[in-house]
Amino acid sequence: MNLNYLKVFIEIARQGSMLGASRSLGIPNSTIGRQLSQLEKELDVRLISRNTRHLSLTEDGKELFEKTAHLIDHINEIENDTLYRKNGLSGKINISIPNEFGTIWLSSCIAKFAKRHPMISLDCSTSMVSVNPMREDMDVSIIYHRGIPDDSSLIMKNLVSIPSVVVGSKELIQKYGLPTQVSDMSSVPCISTLYALRANPWHFIDHHKNHHSQKVDCNYRVDSSNLLISAAAEGVGFAIIPQPFCQKLIDQGKLVKIELDMEPAPLHLAAIFPNRIISTRTRKLVDEIKETLESTILFQ
Repeated sequence: MNLNYLKVFIEIARQGSMLGASRSLGIPNSTIGRQLSQLEKELDVRLISRNTRHLSLTEDGKELFEKTAHLIDHINEIENDTLYRKNGLSGKINISIPNEFGTIWLSSCIAKFAKRHPMISLDCSTSMVSVNPMREDMDVSIIYHRGIPDDSSLIMKNLVSIPSVVVGSKELIQKYGLPTQVSDMSSVPCISTLYALRANPWHFIDHHKNHHSQKVDCNYRVDSSNLLISAAAEGVGFAIIPQPFCQKLIDQGKLVKIELDMEPAPLHLAAIFPNRIISTRTRKLVDEIKETLESTILFQ
């Protein structure tokens, strides 16, 4: 079996089209079609059903993909490691990061990585709305979460855990009183996230390191740390905020740290990979992101 033809078939299956495979591999579309036909001829089976508007794997195609995709990934990774040792990092990385967070904390880190490795083709996707971290077209997605992840099967690398605090303005405390129990948060105005961090409830950790959740009264929801901090300082509601992000306002007396019977769960930053085959170039980028987050957020 010709491995180059097999690689083309695997990429067609992943991209869902010959044109997508052509763009991904940098091979003319006509060559993609010819090499697929050659593979089908070698194996004497039809691997893909196609017409002018639709492409799908046949049963033989599905079986071949399931049995060989991980092998091709391993071969590609061996080739990448060999080329890296000889010529430095090369190839393509697709990375997804949260919009506001990425531009504040990671823009310089990723730009420096791209400058140091000019043979890397880097596509960086940002979005204010949470994206599916398991998208096959992404090599890695940077996400944030509180509490325990919903899906324990995720291939995840923890990057940094940021301690968080519950805060409120002096005006808000004068109007509603000072909460002392986590359960108090259900009867005072709170600010929460719209889509990120599972929105509502809030997540806490007790003295025994057990996780707890608390529904809060929330009429203001945002997916922006700047909007969240500004609203808390204006007295719109109480909020859970990563402590390094709001420590200056606490020191200035514009926000008050609320001491409750449980600690708010930290904000976790993590890298999510769509499969266990992680390229050397992606691994190097994630390691540099981790170092950047640890130095700029925890020790600022």
